[in-house]
Amino acid sequence: MAATKSASRKAASSGAGKQSERASKAKGNGKPGPSAQRPADAIKLLKADHKEVKTWFKEYEKLEAKGDKQALADKICLALTVHAQIEEEIFYPAARAAVDDDALFDEAEVEHGSAKQLIAEI
Repeated sequence: MAATKSASRKAASSGAGKQSERASKAKGNGKPGPSAQRPADAIKLLKADHKEVKTWFKEYEKLEAKGDKQALADKICLALTVHAQIEEEIFYPAARAAVDDDALFDEAEVEHGSAKQLIAEI
């Protein structure tokens, strides 16, 4: 399910960039649109994910209805699963190659393992 959502995000963002590029070319300037010129800042996106999930945790604490709590817990778990997968498959390998601190990334892998276990239990 997480892979499906991730693939959907990639397809949607890829399609948006192509649409923008086609629109710019259709206008006659021959240049791709702004979204095709500037790549997304991966660190900003990951930090935004962290902030969003923290907000959801605060929202969860205020909920009383069991169904509402379960729905939000499911949403949080999915977001954390997708986020962890992005970190593990894309961000950590690139960062590990650029930063000389294997212990930091080893610890992150252990923490992700714990998080996955907790998500499975939820």
